Amino acid sequence: MASCIVIKYNELNIVYTDISGASPEESIEVFDRNQQIISQMPLKSVYSLVNAADARFNSNLIQKIKETVKRNNPHSKATAVCGLNALSRLMVNSIIAFTGRQMKLVDTAEEGKEWLYKKYKESLLVPS
Repeated sequence: MASCIVIKYNELNIVYTDISGASPEESIEVFDRNQQIISQMPLKSVYSLVNAADARFNSNLIQKIKETVKRNNPHSKATAVCGLNALSRLMVNSIIAFTGRQMKLVDTAEEGKEWLYKKYKESLLVPS
């Protein structure tokens, strides 16, 4: 079932948005929840992972994703997205270009967690 929760990976909290296998309508509800969770977090503090394996997209969902990325941008430190097919990757790359967000497309959730953790460790070495 599609969901948005905070998970722990090593000592890093990650906002995990799972829309794998979800319909566009289910995914839109999950992105509403995503916005609620992230809006409560400090600015430039959020590491997030989106699992979109086998998710179905339509124009309403694409608009919701753009809105979510834009709204969450002030809170976001880095985002990884996994499970996209070639066409979905093109769509997400256009969203990345549109928003300027630090985002990486990866093949698996585990790869996404590792990349986010690496970004987190790098941020500890660089003074803000």
